[in-house]
Amino acid sequence: MTGRKARSTATVEDQESAIIAAAASEFAAVGIRRANMDEVAVAAGVSRSTLYRRFPNKDSLLLAVAADTYEKGMVRLEAAVIGLGPREAVVEAFATGAEMVSTDPLLSRMVLEDYEVRNVTSSMNTIFIQMVTDRVAQTLRATGATMPEDKLLQAVELHVRLVISYLENPVSDPTRSTTEYARGMAAEFLAPMIY
Repeated sequence: MTGRKARSTATVEDQESAIIAAAASEFAAVGIRRANMDEVAVAAGVSRSTLYRRFPNKDSLLLAVAADTYEKGMVRLEAAVIGLGPREAVVEAFATGAEMVSTDPLLSRMVLEDYEVRNVTSSMNTIFIQMVTDRVAQTLRATGATMPEDKLLQAVELHVRLVISYLENPVSDPTRSTTEYARGMAAEFLAPMIY
């Protein structure tokens, strides 16, 4: 008997999910630059060659983790606004997003601490803004927004760009970086833009 590893019977989707979860943990723990692809493979229970077959480099893995994080975040935001009217939904989504960034180790690392992420994801920024704008507009429409589609998309894009600006240039005053502050600001300035 040789020392060969038994072949994994996991599906490609299961392997990719395990790799993305392991990479998310590694990125949250040590950051993008210090993340070790071998550690990711071990944590995911896959060989190094399988990891590189699925994700040829750290940048492609980071984009997959970012896409997964985006999807999970959008699902959470959508769940947070169920049963609310459009203006209340804006406030709750803004507050929920602020809470996610401040409490989720991966989001906090990616958004507030690890500027390396921006180098990789900056090429996706325009596409990302469009994707988020479209999805949030659909969500607000589902909550009862009645404004014309072009106006809704313009207002939501302003919200998205404002959020990105805050994330890229966090405020230095700790009292202005709380969930409650985000909720108040959204109620006073952002919610009135939506009807």
